[in-house]
Amino acid sequence: MQEKDLSQQRARLQALRENYVARMPETFERLEHLIGSIPAQDLPSESGDLNSTLTLLVHEVHKLAGSSGSLGLHCVSEAARQLMSLAELWHTHPQDPITKKDLMAKLIATMRECDTESTITEKKEPTRKGSRKIHIVDDDELLAQEMLTWLLEAGFDAEAFFSSSVYLDIFETLSRPDMIIMDVAFGEDTAAGPDTVRQLRNRLGRMPAVIFLSVHDEMPARLAALRAGASRYLVKPISKTRLMDIAHEFAERKHTPKYRVLMVDDDQTVLQAAKIQLEQIGLEVHATDEPLQALRTARQINPDVIILDIMMPEVSGTELAAILREDRQFDATPIVFLTSQTHQDEKTLSVALGGDDYILKPFDADYLTATIFSRAKRSRRLRQLISESAPG
Repeated sequence: MQEKDLSQQRARLQALRENYVARMPETFERLEHLIGSIPAQDLPSESGDLNSTLTLLVHEVHKLAGSSGSLGLHCVSEAARQLMSLAELWHTHPQDPITKKDLMAKLIATMRECDTESTITEKKEPTRKGSRKIHIVDDDELLAQEMLTWLLEAGFDAEAFFSSSVYLDIFETLSRPDMIIMDVAFGEDTAAGPDTVRQLRNRLGRMPAVIFLSVHDEMPARLAALRAGASRYLVKPISKTRLMDIAHEFAERKHTPKYRVLMVDDDQTVLQAAKIQLEQIGLEVHATDEPLQALRTARQINPDVIILDIMMPEVSGTELAAILREDRQFDATPIVFLTSQTHQDEKTLSVALGGDDYILKPFDADYLTATIFSRAKRSRRLRQLISESAPG
């Protein structure tokens, strides 16, 4: 993605945030009205009016915790999360109703005082998008050239380097790769590869996938590679089939169609923020705030990954996942849940009903994009393998 495009994405996020901040006083007033309507005396847990008010309050604060955090308003998000917990545990919280209402009011006051003037932090472009390159670093020139030929013939954009020290010196001048294939030993230095990767990691922070090559198959060698940041570990002689499988998993081929993501959330702010961030790394995002239309939309676009908010008014994310799983078209499609709640029983239920992952709002943009990108790749590759193995 060009710098101009990145600037446009940041501008879109900043505009979304400013519009959201302008609407926050309205949200706070709505919450204060709900809190004010809670009776000041103890009522039994089966009280319909009280439970209805608490349910509305939890839903409103759940949306606030997720959407504010997605836009970097972490002070607001944290206070909203505390307010949501207080509302959810109303009947078991030991304090009297007046004290609990006072605590809620103080949390609203805290939100009003939060700093909302800062701008969206500029981030470097994710390395995974890069130039779709694979770097091969191996002092065995014959093997390096052979792997280079395999990758080029398969449609990957690959380069070979024969010295780890030279590669380290010139790395900053190269197009960032999606994957590095690195030999462990160079000459008499039996740990040159891992040392090079460590230095790159210290310099860059985030790294692309690293595949270590070695003649050693023992546990200590594999463990050392893992600790150095290995994504995979291949033992020489290298299998072409295995190398191709890994390349398909970690690096995009030229002209690969964009991975399709279906995102369902009743909160438009969360949808827009996540859409901008996922599109920034090259994903095709179809976002809807109408969960009852999700099945029809999924059938139309055939997504590689489905992202569902758990708490939605018409149908919960877990219910929607169960319905999607009933359709054979989506029985192997990864489903990732988003939620502002941290209850272990909710997480267990979401996995039991067909979820593959569980991301807490406010989500970290890097973690969200890495999770979705990785699952989309695996999903697409699995479909390709199933298609290739089908008779006829």
